Amino acid sequence: MVYPLIILVLAIVAALMAVRPSRAIYIRRGSFPALCILFAACLIIFPDTAAKAASKGLELWASVVVPSLLPFFIVSELFIVSDLAHKAGTLLEPVMRPLFRLPGCSSLALVLGFASGYPVGAKVTADLRKSKALSRTEAERLLAFTNNSGPLFITGAVGTGMLGSPAIGRFLFVCHILAGITVGLIFKFYRRSAGASADAASGKIPARTDAAGFPANQHKAAEPGKDPGTLIAGAVRNSAFTMLSIGGFIVLFSVVISFLEKTGMTRMAASAAMRLIPGDMPARDMEGIVSGVLNGLLEITNGTGAVSRCANVPLYIKLPAISFIIGWAGLSVHLQVRGIISGTDLDIRPYLAGKFLQGITGALYTWAGMKLLPPGNMVTQPALGLPVSDLHVFFQTLGRSVSMLAVVISVWAGIASLASLLKRAKKKSPI
Repeated sequence: MVYPLIILVLAIVAALMAVRPSRAIYIRRGSFPALCILFAACLIIFPDTAAKAASKGLELWASVVVPSLLPFFIVSELFIVSDLAHKAGTLLEPVMRPLFRLPGCSSLALVLGFASGYPVGAKVTADLRKSKALSRTEAERLLAFTNNSGPLFITGAVGTGMLGSPAIGRFLFVCHILAGITVGLIFKFYRRSAGASADAASGKIPARTDAAGFPANQHKAAEPGKDPGTLIAGAVRNSAFTMLSIGGFIVLFSVVISFLEKTGMTRMAASAAMRLIPGDMPARDMEGIVSGVLNGLLEITNGTGAVSRCANVPLYIKLPAISFIIGWAGLSVHLQVRGIISGTDLDIRPYLAGKFLQGITGALYTWAGMKLLPPGNMVTQPALGLPVSDLHVFFQTLGRSVSMLAVVISVWAGIASLASLLKRAKKKSPI
C-alpha cells in the first residue's frame, strides 16, 4: 500500500507545482508536465522494473513487430509512387464508392490494413492524403476502419502463442474483419453533406479527379527524375524511421504498464470496476479479465496476454474481451497513428470513435459467433506467451510476413493486369 501512497503524493505535488489554482484552464496545461514528473519519479523509484519492462518491449519489437510490418511499410510506399495503385483504383472504384463512399485508390489502405497490422493502414491513408488522392473527409472516413490488427498477430501471437489454438486465432481474425467492415459501412454516413466538393472549394484538393480518385491530370507513375533504385531507397529509409518510432512507443508503454502494476494502480482500478459486475460472477476470475482489459486500453499485447492467462474464465467471456482489445488497439497504437498523421490536416477524433466502435462490434460478433458455432473443437492450452527474441523467431516471422505480402502483391498485380486488359478492350471495341 505504500507505493500507491508515494505515487499519489508525487502526483499531488506535481499538480500543485504546475497548476495555478486561480485559473482552471491551467489544469489541463499542467497535466502533461505533472505526468512527466511522475514518470521520472517512477524511473528513480523502480529502476529494475523499468529495465525489465523495456527489455521485454524491445524483444517484442525486434522479434515480432519489425519482421511482420517492415515489408508492408516498404511496399505500401512503392504502391503509392507506382502506377499499380492507380490502375487498381480505377477497377475498384465501382466497389469502394457505393459501399464506403470512397474512391477506388482507397482500396490500397483497406487491403494492406487487414493484411499487415497496426499501423500500416494509417500510414497508407496518410500517404494518400498527402498525395491529394483523398479529401480530408474521405481520409478521415478511411482512417476510421482501415487501421487494423493483422493475421500474423491475431492467429500467431494471440491464437497460437497465448491461447494455444490456431483455430481460435482464425475465428478472432474473421470477427475482426467483419467488425472493421461494419465500421466502414457505418462511417459511410460520416459528414455526408461534406465531401470532396467542400475541400475542392477551399482549395485543399483539385475539384476534378480521375476514375481512380487521384487528382485529374496530375497523377504520375513515379516521381519525375527518380529511378526505381532511388524510390526503393527512399521507401526503405522512410519505413525504417517509422519502425523506430513504433519501437519507441512499444518500449514506453511496456514501462508505463509495469509501473501501473508495480504500484498497484491496475489492481485498484480493477477492484473499482469489479463493483459494476453482477454479484453472481466469480470475482476472483473476473478480476483478471478486468485487469487485462484495462491494460489493453493502453497496449494491445499486454492486454490480450493478461486476459489469455485467466485459465478459469470460460471462453464466452474471455474471447469477446480479447476481441474488444484487438479492435480498440490501445493508446500506444493511437499515439503512433497521431504521429503518422501529424503531417496532414486529419482529425484523430473520428478515428478514435471508429476504433472504439470496432472494439464493441468485434466483441459482439465474437459472442454471437460462439453462440452460433460453439468452439468446442478448438482445443486450448495454457498461455504460452510470446516467443523469445532470437534469429529463428525473427526469420520465421519475416517469412510469414513476406509470404503474405507476396500473396497481396500477386492479387494486386492481377487486378492491375485485368484493368489494363479491360482498358485495351474498351479502346478496341467498335463505337
